[in-house]
Amino acid sequence: MKYYFAMSIKRLLRAPTALIFNLVYPVFIVVVDGALSGHHMVDGKSWINYNISAVIATGLIPMACIAFSMYAARQIGNGSVTRLNYFGVKTRWLMLADLLAQIVCATMGIALAMIVGWLWFKLKAPGAGYFFAYILQIFYALVTIMVWGQILGVLIRHAMGTVLVGLLATFFLNFCSNAASAPAVDGFPRGVKIMAECFPMSWVNYKMPAIWLGHSYWASKFLWIAAIWLVAGLIILWFMSLVANPFIRALQKQKIRSMGKKGRPEMAPELEK
Repeated sequence: MKYYFAMSIKRLLRAPTALIFNLVYPVFIVVVDGALSGHHMVDGKSWINYNISAVIATGLIPMACIAFSMYAARQIGNGSVTRLNYFGVKTRWLMLADLLAQIVCATMGIALAMIVGWLWFKLKAPGAGYFFAYILQIFYALVTIMVWGQILGVLIRHAMGTVLVGLLATFFLNFCSNAASAPAVDGFPRGVKIMAECFPMSWVNYKMPAIWLGHSYWASKFLWIAAIWLVAGLIILWFMSLVANPFIRALQKQKIRSMGKKGRPEMAPELEK
């Protein structure tokens, strides 16, 4: 497994889009939010302490829906999966290694964003217990959304298609995050708020600030809603990774046929006669 993981890390670090969204984009969001809020203080704390969960959610959504889904689709679209299968690499272990590599890179991006917030915008960590609970639940949300980002890439199998669908998913999930966290007086209908609360990332924006500020340890509804999405996503992903998977299998046959046609030598006209 470690060889699969090392190979996935190398491939991921060579993808410019993945690097931008995993490492640069979270820091950019923190800088923008910190610059816009300035030195605004609430109860003696910088505003970024109240908004850090929204910043993390805003960074995680395009990481999964755009960057990781496009990376996964490109591995299938350019024939990498087919070639690796030809050399005996198992698809399910490769997909798991790609997922773990993406989780590691995304974790690094979140850590960099927090460090920048601490150094320049007075981000102050809560007590050890609250901090551990917060990081654990953020990691839980990260794994959940990355699983669905990989599903998106495997389903579409076309890099530009994943960009379009990923942008739509990013706008939709960001809208849901705002709808779930906004009070009823802001104009969102009750039905929209109920729909928004069905997505784990909405709870990152809605309930995680209370954990960072030291008001509670766990967002209980988030835990079981994310569990449903994570288990469903892992089941779907495991099905896709099987050798008999119709998506991968059909694509492999198509690639093998095209490679066979390209590699077939052309016969001279006189020899054909």
